[in-house]
Amino acid sequence: MPVVTFDKKYLMSLLPSDMTEEELKSQTYKLGFEVERINKEEISIEITPNRPDLYSAVGLARALKNFMHKSKRFVYEIKDETPAFSINVGKEVASVRPFISAIAAYGLDFSNESLAELINFTEKLCETYGRSRKKIAIGLHDLGQIEPPLHYNAYKDEKYMPLNDNQERSFSEILKTTDKGAKYGYTIDGGNRYPALKDNHGVLSFIPILNSERTRVTARTKSMLIDITGMHGDSVNKTADLLGSIFMDMGAEVRKVEINYTGKTIVTPVMGSRYISIPLQMAEGEIGVKIGYNNIISLANKMGYEAALIGKDIKFRIPSYRMDIINDQDVVEDIAIGYGYDYIRPVPILASQKGELEGRELLLEKASEAMVGMGFYEVLNTYLTNEETNFEKMGIKDAAGFLSKKNADYVRLKNAKAQSITMMRTWILPSLLKNIGISTHEKMPQKLFELDMAFHVSKKAPIEEYHLAGVCADPRSNFNNIKSVIDSLSYVLNLYLKVEQYENESFVKGRCARIMLDKEMIGFFGEIHPQVLGNFGIEEPTSAFEINLNPIVTD
Repeated sequence: MPVVTFDKKYLMSLLPSDMTEEELKSQTYKLGFEVERINKEEISIEITPNRPDLYSAVGLARALKNFMHKSKRFVYEIKDETPAFSINVGKEVASVRPFISAIAAYGLDFSNESLAELINFTEKLCETYGRSRKKIAIGLHDLGQIEPPLHYNAYKDEKYMPLNDNQERSFSEILKTTDKGAKYGYTIDGGNRYPALKDNHGVLSFIPILNSERTRVTARTKSMLIDITGMHGDSVNKTADLLGSIFMDMGAEVRKVEINYTGKTIVTPVMGSRYISIPLQMAEGEIGVKIGYNNIISLANKMGYEAALIGKDIKFRIPSYRMDIINDQDVVEDIAIGYGYDYIRPVPILASQKGELEGRELLLEKASEAMVGMGFYEVLNTYLTNEETNFEKMGIKDAAGFLSKKNADYVRLKNAKAQSITMMRTWILPSLLKNIGISTHEKMPQKLFELDMAFHVSKKAPIEEYHLAGVCADPRSNFNNIKSVIDSLSYVLNLYLKVEQYENESFVKGRCARIMLDKEMIGFFGEIHPQVLGNFGIEEPTSAFEINLNPIVTD
C-alpha cells in the first residue's frame, strides 16, 4: 500500500487542538490505516490505494474529524453554477489526451506548509491513481497571471518558458533534455503534435510534462486554476470533484469552469449528489450485528455520509470526494468499519459432515513429505515451455516417440507471442535441470523436486497428469543414489515398484532404468547424459527421476 508522508505541524493544525499523537495513531488504526512513523517533522501513514482522498492532509483530517464526530460537514456543493470562464478543446487533442476538467479557486490563504502539502498531494495522486500521469495529470496555476479564454489542444512544436527555467524551450527539447520529459514523455504519442493549455499570452502548460514559469504558484497566490487531463472523461471529472472538496475544506471559494468540446459542453467540477439506498435488514445481515437504523445513521455520519431512514431503507448521500464507492457493498463495509470490527463476534460455520482429504491428495502429501525428508527442496515452475527446452536440450529427437503413447501429442499454444512459450510441458525434468543450471554457482549438493502437472494430448483431448520429479547435482551423484530415492518412495507410498533396464536419450546409456507398476511403466531414473548437462550449463554430475502418479491413484 502507498505510504503517504505528511508535514506533522500542518496535519496536527487541521485536527482538534487537544488531539495527541497517541490518539492520532489510535483513531487512524480504527479507520483502517496504520501510522508507520512519527518524528518531530513528519508523520507517515500507510493508506490503501482505493482512498486517494486521504493522500491529502486536508482529506485525512476531514476523515478523522468525521470519525470522531467532530465535524458536521457532509455535503460539498457549489451554489453559484455560473462558470468563472471557459476552456475550448480543439479537435487535434482527441487522439493524444482527449479529456480535461478544471477548477477555479478564489480567496486562498497559503502558508509555506499548506502549499507544499497541496503540491505533494497532487504529485502523489498523479503517481498512484493517475498511473504516473498516464491516466490522470494535474496542473496548478496562479489564476492572477492568466487571461481567459483558454484553449486546450495538440499543437505543433513551439517554445515557452517552463517551470524552474530562465529561458524558453520547445516542446520537443523539453522531452529530450529535462528529467520530467524523460520520465513522463511516454504518456503522449501525438506524432509531431503536443498537448498544451494556452491563454491569450501563450502556453500555460505542456501537458502532462511541465507548467510554465509565468503561472508559478507561490504562498502569495490568492486564486488558482487547477486543470485535470487524462484519457478517460469519468476519471478526469471525478478527480475534479475530489480536488474541489479539498479546496472547499481549505476555505476557498470554488467556482466551476465551462469545458467546450466539439459538439458538447460540460461544466466542472460537477460536485453532484449520488445516493445509495440499502434495506436496514440487509445491512445488518451483511455485518452480522443488530445495529438499528438510528445507530447506522450515526455510523454513516462517522464515515462522512449524510443518511436518513426512508421507509424501510436507509438512504446514503455519497460524498463527491469518495471515488472508491461503487455500490451498496462499499457503504456496508464503511458502516462495519465505523461500528468496529473488534465488536463483531465471529459466528462458527456449521458443517453437515466432516471433511477429509481425498485419496489423490493424501498420496501427493505423502510423496512431498518423503522428498523433503530425504533432503530435497521443493520448487514450483510454470507449466509453459518450448520445444527446445522440453525436447531438444533433453536430447529428445522424436517427440512422438518420446511420449510413447498411442496417437499421443503435446499441447501447442495457438498464436504464441514469444518463442520461449510455445507449448505445455510434457514432463518436469527439463524445468528442474533449468533451475540447477541457473543456480550452478551455488553450494553443492543441490537436490530439488517438483510435484505438479504435466500435459499431453490423446485422441485430440488434453490430458493432465500429476508427476513427481527430482534431481540431485553432486560430484558423488550416481545411479545407485537416485535408485535409493525410488526405493524410499516405494516404501513410503506402500507400492511394489519393479525396476527394469531402459534406455532414454536424456540419460547415460546403461545407467538408466524404468519404473514398473503392475506391468505398466510409470517412470524412469538414472544419470543425466553429459550433453544434456552441457545444454543446461550444469557442470556437476546429476542423477534424476520422474514418476507419473496418475496410475497409482485417482480421485
